[in-house]
Amino acid sequence: MLNLSSLVGFLVLGFIGCVTYKLFIWPFYISPLRKIPGPPPESIIFGNFKSVLTKEEPFLKWIQKYGNIVKVNGIFNRPTIVVADTKIIQDITLNHVYDYIKPPEMWNDFVKIIGRGLVLAESEEHKRQRKMMNPAFAHNNIKEMVPTFIRVASTLKELIEDKINKGESEINLTPHISKATLDVIGLVGFNYEFNSLTSSNELADAYASLFSNATNPVARFFISVLSSYIPIVRNIPIDINRRFKNACVVIDRESKKLMEEKNNEAKNGELKSKDLLSLLININKTLPIEEKLTDEELQYQIMTFLIAGHETTSSTTMWALYLLAKYPHEQDLLREELAKAFPDKSKFNPSFDEINSLEYLNCIVKETLRIHSPAPMISRANVEDKIIGGYLIPKNTTIMIAISALHKSTEIWGPTANEFDPKRWLNPLYTKNVTNYNYLPFITGTRSCIGNKLALAEFKILLSTLIRNFVFQPIEGFKFKEQSLMSNKPSPYLGLVVTKVEG
Repeated sequence: MLNLSSLVGFLVLGFIGCVTYKLFIWPFYISPLRKIPGPPPESIIFGNFKSVLTKEEPFLKWIQKYGNIVKVNGIFNRPTIVVADTKIIQDITLNHVYDYIKPPEMWNDFVKIIGRGLVLAESEEHKRQRKMMNPAFAHNNIKEMVPTFIRVASTLKELIEDKINKGESEINLTPHISKATLDVIGLVGFNYEFNSLTSSNELADAYASLFSNATNPVARFFISVLSSYIPIVRNIPIDINRRFKNACVVIDRESKKLMEEKNNEAKNGELKSKDLLSLLININKTLPIEEKLTDEELQYQIMTFLIAGHETTSSTTMWALYLLAKYPHEQDLLREELAKAFPDKSKFNPSFDEINSLEYLNCIVKETLRIHSPAPMISRANVEDKIIGGYLIPKNTTIMIAISALHKSTEIWGPTANEFDPKRWLNPLYTKNVTNYNYLPFITGTRSCIGNKLALAEFKILLSTLIRNFVFQPIEGFKFKEQSLMSNKPSPYLGLVVTKVEG
């Protein structure tokens, strides 16, 4: 019989053997993915993901060097595929969309925060939710949200004016724009008054704590991924885990409270507001049982709206201001267009159709979304073995669509692909090459962003209000960088010189 020390020895040797196989032998000598070209791993633990999380444009550099299908190494050297081939993207996003799911290890924490709402639902569950929710995002409903966009934009304008009146010129715009977009999605998403531009709020604070730059983004991502393999990691008493657990408790409690209030209004026939959650509850009542969403699924949409509708618009507005400060001629052209359309800036009250009719504003919006897409990449995992780009891709492989690389491809956008040039959207030489598979700010196909029209209208109103009222210039010597995956915002923050537009 084996004594205890021998048994422990065998277990230790088995563990070492398993780790060695997983980290070194399988990825580099056995996996069919080893045949795909790509950069060497940078570390045993992080693979290439430290570059993905912290460096600017790693996908673009790898695609340019190795081609439109690249192998990189993820956490624990797990092979991951990066693609920028439009035929492959069409297959993933349209032709066989439900053969590719969100990788569980990358979305583990988000399930705890937002549940299986529309963003994280899969297969038949996603089809049912999408079909049920489409009417809430109809054109007429978005048009009715414009006054809310204008009201919040006006509050933001007044806040910045107050700072200028107090003698400030170099302003950190990041918290103010972030709070403005949070206030918007609270109101149009579920008729919730965050009022974060003017006061503190428990739900807003809980939400902010999950995405705060105060926490090391690499550590936050690593803990998140590691916990999907070893759940006990989330029980380690460290600050990242405490913030996460406390935020989840507040979010769950407040979301349930919102649902109870809405359901009580619906029972009494008093649910008349036009926010998205109210629209969904009223639509849900009219459907046959097999098409209905449960109360739990409706609750999931609250945080889905919050995360999907807040961060993207916030970061895009920041990058637009940064680019317009960097290219003052483009800023002047946009301000001229706005001044012509709305001569009295004190009465800036555009309709949905008026704001969408502004040609140069549309060009700047499209170009900002190209240069700084809200999502520099999207991730999927194949549910069965696939042949992609001539390579065998085993099931459950993480596949990243490199949106940032596509948006800066010289083959599509010409030799000025890296430059901010809104006029390219008026040039048929460029626009004729644009398709739903190489310009993907809101993804495409069945899993495209359901709220893209809402986000665009909000973005245009916020940007127009700010440019019509202020001149933005760079702060001399102040440098920005863009993080590729964890925070697609100007880092460390968006600081600009801001002065009032007179007259």
